[in-house]
Amino acid sequence: MNTNLKNNFRGILTLLLAMFLLAPSCNANAQGNNDEFGIWATFEASKKINKEFKVVADAELRTYDFVKNIERATIGAKVEYKILKWLKANVGYSFMYTHKPEETSIKDTKEILDENGETVLLYDKNVDHDYWVIRNRVYATISGEYKIGRFEIGLRERLQYTHTGSATTDETKYRWYEQIDDEGNDLPPVLEVEKNAETKKAKHNLTLRSRLNVKYDIPNCKINPFASVELYTRLDEWKGYDKLRYRIGGSYKINKKNSISLFYLYQSVNDDDEPGGHAIGLEYSIDL
Repeated sequence: MNTNLKNNFRGILTLLLAMFLLAPSCNANAQGNNDEFGIWATFEASKKINKEFKVVADAELRTYDFVKNIERATIGAKVEYKILKWLKANVGYSFMYTHKPEETSIKDTKEILDENGETVLLYDKNVDHDYWVIRNRVYATISGEYKIGRFEIGLRERLQYTHTGSATTDETKYRWYEQIDDEGNDLPPVLEVEKNAETKKAKHNLTLRSRLNVKYDIPNCKINPFASVELYTRLDEWKGYDKLRYRIGGSYKINKKNSISLFYLYQSVNDDDEPGGHAIGLEYSIDL
């Protein structure tokens, strides 16, 4: 391997390592981490109207617990405008059908001895069962790219507004009660179960997504590695940044009109928008 190629690979490894070593310090304030793992599959079709305008349609399916459960199904479209050779802007819309998993909350616990002298746990527990909800998202994006040798540095800023509709789900309440007989002796605890329908209120959020992306063009190779880090900041409930998303992978250009990408993704926080954790993604793009 010649000296230039060695230096290029060293540069890639150094850059990727620096980006991903930022994760521990950036996640210091993050809340709600989990170890979810999912699959993200995306299909995108684009059509040029002229030299400046392009229309793009996309569909995406996400899972969690590997492939056991569907987390989200999305369809969307956007119109892209090429301002300059290195600068683009777009506006778009996404319709999302999202699955919310079951959630359990325990308000109070207490250890007591049962009739056999064994320790049992009394608790006050609520279970919100899983449900599906419709979400609508509109966004506006501006992005620029700059080449440095075989590296391409990209910065994207996206402002998105998301409306989550109301939904009805089943709620089960579990209440344990201690019993005492007339002589003051402890009796086995009694469990009461209450089932109700609960309405989840509609919500909305306004978020700024800032993404730094780095690509590398390997000489005489159709595979181009890339890495990115994306910062999410809620603007309607200002608390600083909300979460970070890291992505590393490679794209392969099948021919002039078709390409495919494979990537690994890590998201630092589990929130109302999507579960945190790890994912493997596959994207297929076609120019019509």
